[in-house]
Amino acid sequence: MIFVFVMTPLLGYLAQLGFAPLMALAGLLVLPVMGRPRTPAAPTLMLLLLAIWAAFSMTWSPAAPPPGSLKDYGDVEKVTAVKLFLQLALYGAAAAAALRLSTRGADRVATVMGFGVLALAVLVGLDALTGAALFQKFRVLSGDPIRPDLAKVKISIGCYVMAVMFWPAAVALAQRGKQAAVVLLLAGVLTASVLASADSCLVALAAGAVVWLLVKGLGKVGGRLLTLAIALPFMVAPIAVLWAIQAGVWGWLHGLVPASWDARLNIWAFAADHIQDHPFRGWGLDASRTFGDAIPLHTHNAQLQLWLELGAVGAALAGAFFCWLAHGVTRAAETDRGGAAMSGAALTSYLVIGALSFGVWQEWWIAVGALTVVACVAVRLSSGEYSNELVEISPNG
Repeated sequence: MIFVFVMTPLLGYLAQLGFAPLMALAGLLVLPVMGRPRTPAAPTLMLLLLAIWAAFSMTWSPAAPPPGSLKDYGDVEKVTAVKLFLQLALYGAAAAAALRLSTRGADRVATVMGFGVLALAVLVGLDALTGAALFQKFRVLSGDPIRPDLAKVKISIGCYVMAVMFWPAAVALAQRGKQAAVVLLLAGVLTASVLASADSCLVALAAGAVVWLLVKGLGKVGGRLLTLAIALPFMVAPIAVLWAIQAGVWGWLHGLVPASWDARLNIWAFAADHIQDHPFRGWGLDASRTFGDAIPLHTHNAQLQLWLELGAVGAALAGAFFCWLAHGVTRAAETDRGGAAMSGAALTSYLVIGALSFGVWQEWWIAVGALTVVACVAVRLSSGEYSNELVEISPNG
């Protein structure tokens, strides 16, 4: 776990796609200590069913590989359905292993994590002030020079990692009496996000702050409100978009937002319209990639992509998983409001970014989610206040 968080600032700045192999390696390294496999816990079962349904949907997906095209391991490994099972096993093992940390071990891990994310925020923030000049120098030294505008885009990706990891990192630093470091962390994340035009990071941080205040102030009531807020988009995302279009709200929004958000509105409208063709089963896994310019690679909204590709079944399974996490926040709020608020804020930031920026199946982004779970577990274990309910699921992974 210490190795994982030592690598976090390096990958967060230079190679964000590396989070996928990092978490896969972590999962492999902890497998020997996980013991005999047992009955899957509820969240594992939800994700397993989602992966099975996604694989089954390849039988009608327009993105399914042609028969006979999977000739070797390299071809098979590129199939999203296969990767989902590998990610569930390896990322899941890494997250479950965090529950086995001792209080002393968790304290060391949380310390490295907190200062590692702080280092990332300072580095990206300072480089954003220079127009990504340092990143460009790194690329020149590596023999792969990059244009200034593309360098700015590359360092902006680190902002998404920081926006999610901010919450456990801030709590870890505050627990160790480093309040000034928390201020510096926040300044770095905000500076980098503003200068790198990572708007969704700012939205994610703001939403996370609201949830933090709700859970911290209202305890279980705040957790229940969080669960409801998470459930609604998974249930009504396409319906809400179609209603907004018919009511004229969509046209009004087009006149308010900048170009990048205007493009998102077009994608979401197209996706919502096509969800009506196959509302129960969806178009099939990776179908978002087959609509040409109407949807460049993915829908830039997790809920709509799940509805479009896997239909109501896929959206319900994914929604159930995230609602289970939110329910865990509610239960934890009974004994540890601070830890529950941290976990709820991190969960919210992750979902907000997923609803605005990345594809559901991007390996590195799923890995960042697993990394955040490990970070939150380490922080709460290091405080000695980890709830009994979550400790009880550790034997099941």
